[in-house]
Amino acid sequence: MQASDPFVVAGDWIIRLLRAGHSWSGHERNGCFLNTADGRFANIAAVSGLDFDDDGRTHGLVDWDFDGDLDLWTINRTGPQIRFCRNDTPRTNDFLALRLAGNGRTTNRDAVGARVQVHLESESHAAPLLRGLRAGEGFLGQSSKWLHFGLGPAARIEQVRVLWPGGDAEAFTAVAANGHYLLRQGAGVADRFRPAQGQLVLRPSAPAESASSVGA
Repeated sequence: MQASDPFVVAGDWIIRLLRAGHSWSGHERNGCFLNTADGRFANIAAVSGLDFDDDGRTHGLVDWDFDGDLDLWTINRTGPQIRFCRNDTPRTNDFLALRLAGNGRTTNRDAVGARVQVHLESESHAAPLLRGLRAGEGFLGQSSKWLHFGLGPAARIEQVRVLWPGGDAEAFTAVAANGHYLLRQGAGVADRFRPAQGQLVLRPSAPAESASSVGA
């Protein structure tokens, strides 16, 4: 095989690209897709402000400031390698956030594999809202173990039912909208979780792009 063979040239170029720490994607912008409820999705990356030129790899969702909406962390191939996007959109609907704790015998302590049903006192929500607790979200990513439910306006919760990984089913009472609750297996009653008092101060920054690294 001659050195001028195009496959050899391409392979040498790829090796130099990797050693220089460059991106495979060529500064491909992030995408963000909205479920339009008609079997289709719309790319709203530009209007949402999430179309960063970061060569993103994974993301995690978490209510970082405990204000009832989900914030976003992203991990990127290039700089900034970690980006936090705080959701400050005015919230007009109700929510419910649940954290599960298994008994450590029939269910693992983190309750991974559990399924949660939220039953609302409303004819328009005849079917319960469903969430499952997973040990991974996307490519090398993990969102918060808090399960977040959007309830709509003026929601009243009839009950929360947990299907634990060990096979047991358990109903929890004393759960109201717009709250964070801890559900401990075997307790039957949800414990209200109240975040530490005081405003969480988050200041935006403009991190510099990471320098390329050259391998031996």
